[in-house]
Amino acid sequence: MATSVLGRSYAVREGNGRRVSYTKRLSRFAVAAFVCATSLAAQSASALEISFRSFSGSAAIGPPADEYAAKLQSVSTTALGKAGEVKFAKHKPTPAIPKEFKDIVAAVEAGGALVGGKGFDAAYISGSDLNPAWGFIYNSGVPFGPEFDEFLGFLYGKSIDDGAASGLDQLQQLLGKSGKNIVAFPIVGSPQQGSGYFMLPVGNTGSTAGIGLAGLCQQNWTFRYLPPAQHVLDRACDNLVAGGAIPKKNIKFITAIAGGGSLVKAVADGQLHAYEFATPLDDVSQLFGLPEGNPGTVGTRYLHFPGWHQQFLITYMIINKNVWNKLSPAQQTLVLTVARDHVVSSYGENLRQQGPKLKQILTANDGDKIAENDLVPVQWPQGDLALLRDATIQFLNARASDATLSEQDRKDYGRILESLRKYVSSNNGYWKVREVPGALRFQGWYDPDGSKSWDQNLK
Repeated sequence: MATSVLGRSYAVREGNGRRVSYTKRLSRFAVAAFVCATSLAAQSASALEISFRSFSGSAAIGPPADEYAAKLQSVSTTALGKAGEVKFAKHKPTPAIPKEFKDIVAAVEAGGALVGGKGFDAAYISGSDLNPAWGFIYNSGVPFGPEFDEFLGFLYGKSIDDGAASGLDQLQQLLGKSGKNIVAFPIVGSPQQGSGYFMLPVGNTGSTAGIGLAGLCQQNWTFRYLPPAQHVLDRACDNLVAGGAIPKKNIKFITAIAGGGSLVKAVADGQLHAYEFATPLDDVSQLFGLPEGNPGTVGTRYLHFPGWHQQFLITYMIINKNVWNKLSPAQQTLVLTVARDHVVSSYGENLRQQGPKLKQILTANDGDKIAENDLVPVQWPQGDLALLRDATIQFLNARASDATLSEQDRKDYGRILESLRKYVSSNNGYWKVREVPGALRFQGWYDPDGSKSWDQNLK
């Protein structure tokens, strides 16, 4: 026989009345203690509604933030009763960051209605907003870096200081050391992006010869590419010039502005010729069904993979510390626990939609019977990926001594980069041998009756 005490099973020998009785008393005592602790936590917790500013409504990361808020409200009410409910309510419409603050972090540090400030009590942000020098590492890792599951080991595992702390602990330590009046934690995960819609293919497509990285660098193209990908691609082109492989670099970049208008219209107007965007789920919602057309109809019909610049995306909630301290320990624990759960569940929900959405993109213009509008998937050549990887390493190492960054930012960046490097170096041997070659995965998977389970091709 077995009895359960708060989820743990303890064997109980039949026929020994004293032992069975003792175990039953132990079980009753543990349950009573749990009920008592929960009751005390509920009594000490006060319901709190926290308004937050959201930075994005895109399909892969906008709605999942609202889902986190709903999940937390439900779990906190179930665990602590209505009196302990924690509710995150999104500002509608999204307010501008007040001019007196240099960025969203400063606005949350000042606080909003709950703390009598002019900023915000909380904000849902891109991880890069945490710090302009090193935030991108917590947002999407580094180009050619760990994938989502690998980065979770760094973020949540005891990956820092010989097992003393996690990457998330390190993040909060750095924010605290710099005097930031915020608490930060991830709430949404999203999978790998594509690496760009271009007017010509970099790799061969079967019907069209690829121009290669060398050809791309020499195009008179204006790119909308987010850092650090912009810096890596720019440096890779500079390396080709320095090595004599090409005479001149002609590509240039424009700064991405939040809410800065349609990328498709910018291409149609001749202002843009190449851009990276997001996952197929986001691309369908942002780049298709527009009055000005879609990437294929305006000329940027070659969609490149892999997304070497961003293997995942993790987005964060930041809360003013004064607001955070209004939460009881039980509420704070639920906020963080539900957040960790939602990073994984939102990633899973995002991932399950990417295949059908990519197929939707690649077949979007098939009905018009104009071959020049058809969208085509392209793989980067391995040799060019190696050049981009080398440029990534140069960029990451050079940033540690970048004079445009403050001394403290350089030190903090160096600490984060070195901790990530050590984590990767200790695990990369396993990551390499665990991989199954992509060409072998599920190929020729048949139903029990011998029929094909699905079409192996996207078109």
